[in-house]
Amino acid sequence: MQKYFAIAAIVLFFDGWTGAAAQLRQTVQSKEVSVLGFKLHYLEAGAGAPVVLLHGLGGDGSRWAPNIAPLAKDFHVFALDQIGFGQSDKPLANYHTGMLSEFLVDFLKAVNVPKASLVGNSMGAGVALYTAVHFPQVVDRIVLADGGGFRASGGAAPAAPTPDALRRRQIQNSVTREETREFFKILFHDKSLVTDKMVDEQLALRLRSAFTITKIQEAGERGALTEQEVRSVKTPTLIVWGKYDELANPAGADRLERAIPGSQKVVIDNCGHMPQLEKADEFNRLVREFLTKARPSNQ
Repeated sequence: MQKYFAIAAIVLFFDGWTGAAAQLRQTVQSKEVSVLGFKLHYLEAGAGAPVVLLHGLGGDGSRWAPNIAPLAKDFHVFALDQIGFGQSDKPLANYHTGMLSEFLVDFLKAVNVPKASLVGNSMGAGVALYTAVHFPQVVDRIVLADGGGFRASGGAAPAAPTPDALRRRQIQNSVTREETREFFKILFHDKSLVTDKMVDEQLALRLRSAFTITKIQEAGERGALTEQEVRSVKTPTLIVWGKYDELANPAGADRLERAIPGSQKVVIDNCGHMPQLEKADEFNRLVREFLTKARPSNQ
């Protein structure tokens, strides 16, 4: 029953991506596994080299609806509801990136995957990068989509947030339809994608994870990476960013490219904070090409 509930939720939420939803009905499996006694829910499809898709703050595995089936043609795809989100358990804990990364590493053990490529959006990109720094033995390649970063060197205090930034932070943990609509219009460059159905589905999803969202917002520098740590990353890295991202400044892509040795950066035009949804075909092509590209002989 839970399998069909999960698929139905994806189909309802992403009614604009009907082709992807139809493919998902045929290929995806909804599964659960236990980590430290807590349930982790995930969607699984395909065969081949393992790839784990990591959603952003307030999302779940359904955020990858237009990507799972296309990528599953070449890879063994896992779209994880990270601990505290979606249908996974939500312990009353002090969440931060390090916690999510450790649960990810234990998830890989539980599903018998010794090493995987990680594709993360927003918060999920931060988890992918943290894992590449602290657990490089389980990471093959990483794709950072509109997320991932590090503390400024020298211990300088961060600049005070602007009123707009404070407002975005407030509505990121949205509790009304109006707030949810406002926030998703920030996430998408094409505002017409923000439908009434999307708003209702996302509000319900975010309310279920409201405690987790709050704790991650409160974490501050707990689980944050230093510039030196990011510069030590040897994992092949693709950085993908929406040109018109209103939530995470595209300058963050330049910063990551300068810091991660040998990294590749692609900026997608006419796109906001979630390129895997707004420009799914281009995103899928970029990810597939990167994950199948031969490594340099010195790696």
